[in-house]
Amino acid sequence: MAALPQFLAGALENHGETIQQAALLNYLKTGDSQALEAITTFKLCNSVLKTLSKEDEIEAARAETTLAIAKWVKDHPYATQAQTQAEVQQQIDIFKQKIKNI
Repeated sequence: MAALPQFLAGALENHGETIQQAALLNYLKTGDSQALEAITTFKLCNSVLKTLSKEDEIEAARAETTLAIAKWVKDHPYATQAQTQAEVQQQIDIFKQKIKNI
């Protein structure tokens, strides 16, 4: 059952404006506002949820951490496994601190 809300959220994330425009066109042609109301409500709720959950900020911190690790590995091709593990742990600790401050 949880897959349907995730599917809808993903569809609206990627194609929300198009879906909303189609619903608006349907409303203008038929006068039936149910689809437009439902899609607009869902988009609004999704936006509020993302704002409250700080999802965008967390994803940005995750991407930043991944890029920092990749850059370090590229800049240190002859690092030992212990050095690499220490750097990864340091980046994870920095990520945890960023998440805590969000």
